[in-house]
Amino acid sequence: MSDNINNTSDKQYEGLYELRGGNEAKLLSLLGLAAKARRLVAGADLVRDSIRCGKAIVTIVSGDASSNTRKRIIDACKYYSSNVCIVPIAASELGKRIGKTSDVAVIAVTDINFANGIRKLFDE
Repeated sequence: MSDNINNTSDKQYEGLYELRGGNEAKLLSLLGLAAKARRLVAGADLVRDSIRCGKAIVTIVSGDASSNTRKRIIDACKYYSSNVCIVPIAASELGKRIGKTSDVAVIAVTDINFANGIRKLFDE
């Protein structure tokens, strides 16, 4: 599934990471805790604003995000030197785990401690 997520131009970006196999449950758990602590931002426009302001430490894009959304977020992360992670988790599952009633394709973590925990789950 990871071959369908990224195209070859995205692979050249140094700050682009992919989730290691079997860590989906851990990632969803950390995102749920970050949501309860109000240390994340959800939604493409709000995430792009937080990337521009320098508040987004780790940005997470779901595997079923539209190609336009994925491109806009990755381009913003490239320009502002932020890390972006592609996960093979559906947007509906991400939204449910952070307490939203709708699908959430993009999430930005704004706390350094949660971000460090999430970074350990990804391949570098």
